[in-house]
Amino acid sequence: MAKPERIVSMNVCADQLLLLLADRQQIISLSNLATDQETSMMAEQAAGLPKNHGLSEEILQLEPDLILAGEYTTRPTVFLLRKLGYRVIVLPIATSLNDIRANIKTVAEAVGASERGRALVAEFDNKLPSAGMSENEADAPMAALYWANGFTSGEGTLASSVVKTAGFRNLGGELGIRGTGQVSLETLITSAPDLLILDAQRDKPAMATENLHHPALQKMFADHLRVSIPSNLWVCGTPVIADAIAELHAIKSKIMSYRKVDQK
Repeated sequence: MAKPERIVSMNVCADQLLLLLADRQQIISLSNLATDQETSMMAEQAAGLPKNHGLSEEILQLEPDLILAGEYTTRPTVFLLRKLGYRVIVLPIATSLNDIRANIKTVAEAVGASERGRALVAEFDNKLPSAGMSENEADAPMAALYWANGFTSGEGTLASSVVKTAGFRNLGGELGIRGTGQVSLETLITSAPDLLILDAQRDKPAMATENLHHPALQKMFADHLRVSIPSNLWVCGTPVIADAIAELHAIKSKIMSYRKVDQK
């Protein structure tokens, strides 16, 4: 198949993979969130490229030879474009590191950059810690993902996969949560996780984030037991997520060092 020359992305996660893998001159349009710094880690790289809102009339005028969409991207548009014979690739939501690798491979092959894709996967893997949780999983420190309105990420989520790869148990999973769910402040505190992970970009004055500023929470978690990670680092399944894993793994190593000192 000929290398596509007019590629359109209608999804912010696809935007980032496209920017990493395709030649810039191949890209004729990205999603309207491509330059949103709170959503995309590649907002600067996306600057200057035309944007779209996923509307069929917009896409048809661009006469693309390849369209990238997300699993839940404007389904009527995707249906119409496929019916009209356009080549549309729908990327599934990444809920694991293997999903990230698979999506990189899919996009790389689609844009004619298979070798670049293999190199990107290799670079991603090289950044990951050599080991995740300890052999005795019960000995691994526990991390609590705590978002606005008391939401957390449980099993089957990318955030949980990140936490586990970094060497932590995930409180959401320990509580039996699949996908996203809410955790009360009381449960969070009594569970006494070793690390509290907050969303750096959502920790702003608002009713939804009042739980993050509760005095009990502030007292429970000293600065070295909490970390703020911007959601754009791991909201999408891209290789950049390795940076979040590396940061958390370094914290995990410190926690384990503290434990060894305490045991002496």
